Amino acid sequence: MKNIIIGNGINIQFGGIEYTNKSIIERAIKNLETNNFSNKVYTKEIEIWIKILYSTLPDFLKGKYDYFAVLKDEKEELQNLKSRYSKSSEISDIGFEDYFLLNELHCRKNKIGNPERYYFQEFLRRLFLDSIYNQGKINEIHLKYPKEFINFLESFDNVFSSNYDMNIELAIKKEILYLHGTFHFLDSVYDPKSFRNKLSDRPMDKTPVIEGYEHVFSTALTGNSGVFKQFAANQPELANAAFNKFIKAMKNNSEIKQQIEEWKNSDNKIVRNLYEAIQLKAENPDLEFTINHALNRLKEITGSITFIGLSPNNDYHIINLVKDNENLDPIEFYFHSKGSCSTVNSLFNNKTVHTKSVKEFWTKITSI
Repeated sequence: MKNIIIGNGINIQFGGIEYTNKSIIERAIKNLETNNFSNKVYTKEIEIWIKILYSTLPDFLKGKYDYFAVLKDEKEELQNLKSRYSKSSEISDIGFEDYFLLNELHCRKNKIGNPERYYFQEFLRRLFLDSIYNQGKINEIHLKYPKEFINFLESFDNVFSSNYDMNIELAIKKEILYLHGTFHFLDSVYDPKSFRNKLSDRPMDKTPVIEGYEHVFSTALTGNSGVFKQFAANQPELANAAFNKFIKAMKNNSEIKQQIEEWKNSDNKIVRNLYEAIQLKAENPDLEFTINHALNRLKEITGSITFIGLSPNNDYHIINLVKDNENLDPIEFYFHSKGSCSTVNSLFNNKTVHTKSVKEFWTKITSI
C-alpha cells in the first residue's frame, strides 16, 4: 500500500507566509491588541502573559529553568529549545508550541497552581488555534492546489495529516486520518453527544461553545511535546478498556460489585463520577469515549510511506510510530533543506530511506 503523511509545509506552499509560525504569533498578538477576538474565548490578559513568557527566554538559555524540567521528555525538549534560540530571538521566532513549555516550567518555578495555571495553558491554546484558523481562511487553501498535486494525493491509499484544517479532505474527497485532531470536530468535553456529557455534571454546561469559535473547542491537539500528544490521544482508548474491565468484574465478582456500589455516595466527586459512568456504560454497552484512530492506523499500515511538508525536527512521536512499524518500508522524505537529510537518515536508521527535494517537487508540479 502507498501511504503519505502531510504537514504544515503544504499550507505554507499554497497559503503563503500567513501560515508560518512567525505569522501565527504576530496575528495572535495583533488580534489581542486590536480586540479582534471574543473575551468569552480567551482574555486580553493573555497578551501580557505571552510577553512575560518571552521575557524569560534569556534565563531559559542560561539554564535557570533546568531544575524544573523533571520528566525525561521535558528535559529533552528544554535542551532542544535551548539549541534553537538565542538571546536575539524575537517574540514571533518562538514556536507557538514552545510557549507551552515556557508556560509549564515558568508556572512550576514560580509555584503558580490551578486554576491560574490551567487558564494560562488553555487560553494560550485557544489563542494560537484561533490564529491558525485565520477566520476560516485556512480552509480555502485547497482552491490553490494545482490538478497535478491533487492527482498526486489521490494516488495514495492512506492519507494522514498533522494539520487541523480540511484542505486535503476537500481536495480529494476521501477519508483523511488527522493525527492531531481537526478543527471540524468538537472535543468530547464540548460535544453534547459524547460519553462525558451524558454524565450529570455535563462540562459543556459550564463551558459552552461560543458560536463562530467552534474551532478552538475542537479536537485540534496542541502542546509542547509529542509525548503529550501521544498521551492525550491514548487516553480515550485506555478509558474504554478500563470501563470494560469494570463491567466484566461487576458481572463476575459480587464483592467488586458491592465496592463499586459504595462509590455512589463517596465524598470525592471524581469517584462519584466514575460510579455514574460505570452504571451508564453497563446500561449502554455501545457507549464509548471517542478514539482518534489515526495514530493506531499508523501502527498497522503496511507498504511505503511518504513524508511531505514536515520537518524532521518536529513530531517525534509520529516518526517513532513509523520507525517502530516493521511493515512500513521504504521511507520517502521530501526535504526543504539538504542539511536535514542526515537527520532523516539517522531517525529512520532501520529503514530504506529515499530523500527528495520538495522545492524540485513543487517546481515540477506547478509547471505541468
